[in-house]
Amino acid sequence: MPGIFGLLTPTDLLAKLGRELDRLRAAPNDIDHAFNFFVTAEHMLDWTYPDPTGKAKRKSLRENEPLLQLVSHLASGAKHFDNLSEHHQSVIDTGIKHRHPSLMRQRMFPSQLCIIAGGDAGAALGGSKITALALTERVYGYWQKA
Repeated sequence: MPGIFGLLTPTDLLAKLGRELDRLRAAPNDIDHAFNFFVTAEHMLDWTYPDPTGKAKRKSLRENEPLLQLVSHLASGAKHFDNLSEHHQSVIDTGIKHRHPSLMRQRMFPSQLCIIAGGDAGAALGGSKITALALTERVYGYWQKA
């Protein structure tokens, strides 16, 4: 069965990824939207470099691209609730950072979904902490250029 419900090509999946990003932009502290984005983003590699012919390329990118390491770790951790694969070393933790009460009174988003990255991924981000929205923006940009 190629694709699902009209999602048939990598371009279709990229468009879905963009829709997930738009949802997260509208509600940046929505856990469901973040989950959907990272699980969709994890499959971009499989759709872009499919079948056995793309296996080496997928493996190389997952091993050498810090953004894709983070995506893989977040998506797998979300699905399996654990670090099932030894190669998942890029995410130290995820959480919800609550903002200062004065910002909440200004009706700014009262909390942010945050990721603490480690290893090469943390270094590539220029620091270990990043919001889910900031990371999704970077990941989407990566796939737009790919």
